[in-house]
Amino acid sequence: MSRHEPSDALLAWLYVQQGVDAVRVAMERRIEAAAGCSLLEHDALYRIDMNGRLLMSELSDLLAVSPSGITRLVERLVRRGWVVREQPPDNRRVVHAVLTDEGRRVLAATSAPAYRESVAEEFTASLSDRDVADLKRIGRKLLEAHGKWDTKRFATD
Repeated sequence: MSRHEPSDALLAWLYVQQGVDAVRVAMERRIEAAAGCSLLEHDALYRIDMNGRLLMSELSDLLAVSPSGITRLVERLVRRGWVVREQPPDNRRVVHAVLTDEGRRVLAATSAPAYRESVAEEFTASLSDRDVADLKRIGRKLLEAHGKWDTKRFATD
């Protein structure tokens, strides 16, 4: 192999990276059209709902967004009336993001169904059941290898 020919490992990485980006762009368009929120906003609502409440640092880690990015994201969700920030009276340094009733309504009525349909049509429609199982196994392996596997990240598993 010459130095200009990519290795199988490099090609695998590029295909996965670009494939995920292509699916994300398609899903973003669908979620925005169906729910009026971005894919990241939907993911934040989903993660907060799944956990009941999340520390801002936990949300940052779960969404792989910088702390300052999470602050801006949560501020947008607060302005929309979908999330509130809660601080325990005994520790004002701790800030939790909590879904409002309106945030739950948005998630249940629009984002969640659109998200599931988007995953089915933009991601799994071109994959076999075996492909999905392999990707699930490989994804978990990568998360574990980088110390990012945590059952809190996922509703099941």
